[in-house]
Amino acid sequence: MVTTAQLQQQVKQLREELDAREVRFRNVITKLGDGIIILDSKGRVCFANQAAECLFKCNAEDLIGKEVFGTRVFEIKGGQIGTEIIQRVGETERKGTRVVQTQVEVLRPDAEDAIAEMRVVETQWEGEPAIIASLRDITSRVRMMEALQRREVQLTQQAQQLEKTLQELKQTQAQLIQTEKMSSLGQMVAGVAHEINNPVNFIYGNLDHANCYIDDLLNLVKLYQTHYPNPEPEIDAYTEEIDLDFLRQDLPKLLSSMQLGTDRIREIVLNLRNFSRLDEAQMKRVNIHDGLESTLLILHNRLKPRAGFPGIEILKEYGELPPIECYAGQLNQVFMNILSNAVDALETKTQSALCGLPSATEKLNGKGEFSRENLPQPEIRISTDIVEGDAQTGDRSGRRVVIRIADNGSGMPEEVRQRLFDPFFTTKPVGKGTGLGLSISYHIVVEKHGGQLHCVSAPDRGTEFIIEIPLQEANRKPADSGASNNTAIRSQARFSQHREAC
Repeated sequence: MVTTAQLQQQVKQLREELDAREVRFRNVITKLGDGIIILDSKGRVCFANQAAECLFKCNAEDLIGKEVFGTRVFEIKGGQIGTEIIQRVGETERKGTRVVQTQVEVLRPDAEDAIAEMRVVETQWEGEPAIIASLRDITSRVRMMEALQRREVQLTQQAQQLEKTLQELKQTQAQLIQTEKMSSLGQMVAGVAHEINNPVNFIYGNLDHANCYIDDLLNLVKLYQTHYPNPEPEIDAYTEEIDLDFLRQDLPKLLSSMQLGTDRIREIVLNLRNFSRLDEAQMKRVNIHDGLESTLLILHNRLKPRAGFPGIEILKEYGELPPIECYAGQLNQVFMNILSNAVDALETKTQSALCGLPSATEKLNGKGEFSRENLPQPEIRISTDIVEGDAQTGDRSGRRVVIRIADNGSGMPEEVRQRLFDPFFTTKPVGKGTGLGLSISYHIVVEKHGGQLHCVSAPDRGTEFIIEIPLQEANRKPADSGASNNTAIRSQARFSQHREAC
């Protein structure tokens, strides 16, 4: 039988072993690198090791009995954990052990906030339900990751900016090349016009004198025939040989045709000079119709009928326009780009029609011109008009000239129309289009002239470009890139009527 002394001795040994285990437990917990806090069923701190003190920047005595989770967290004078995801242990009855692992922000009033990786495990403390929270300081790692992420965002933004800058440089380079081409073309045209103009003026100026001299000589011959009706046989023979009567009738006609020819050459030279406009690099008042006519003259060879193509009919609906303040040479470049695209569209449509009708026969008349029965006549309609104010903003303070250039080609789908003015966008085959013509035209109209450039088009409905330019430079301001809805609706209705009439 065990005596009382023996029982007391055993209890003493058990207490000593328990105290020794508690000491070892506390030594282990104290020396851990992770912060350890134990909370009772009400969420109050029962224990905190040395690493937890360092993490919270306060003594364990200040944490004991305080809440570090929940709504009353701000009552703590020392550190606190900024999270709401931990529920108090005693609120609900659960079977088994629940483990929560998360990342929390440790708020420290007198020091920089820290980031901790927390693992919460349900357990018992002194016979009561409790939880153990293990906190590992990962502030440096998180801050480093955040810095890396910020750096990655910065590098991405820089890469995007560099890509944008590269695209702008490419666009600027291409625009410079295109502008240089147009400038070279203008210089060549101006040079050719100048070289042609000198001899033509010489011929033109002498035709009047030649006409008078020939009239005098013919009158002299007539006088000789009147006063000497019976000339020598040799003179009669030569008169018959040169057919003097025919010569008298045809020579004035010949001089008249030469006069018409020189007039036409002088007109062509004038149009070439209007197209080049090298003497009008600054904004000046010019006649818009002269620019359109000179551009059509440059494209005249592409508009004529030829084998496999019926030619393009130009329909002009010019309104009465006053002189417009503009950069004439650049505006002619816009006309050239839009009209060239219209010619390309009509040629493509005609070729598609020919490929789609292999049984139809082509007919060439005596002049070698093309004709085909039931083939729609390609048309380009050019109209000009003056409108009051801005239909989009309702501003009535300024007058604007509106130039419409429409074709009855195949048109284009909406996804193509929306990208029409994007740099380097083209639907033409490789080598036939740079995708810069309309982009440069948009820049000239919108940015250089403070106007608007719209496009109205649909498949099988043709295409119409609407150019709107303020009459005076004082009324110009940066235009919105979006198209005017009212103008587009009116243009679409008018354009549809034109297509149906055709």
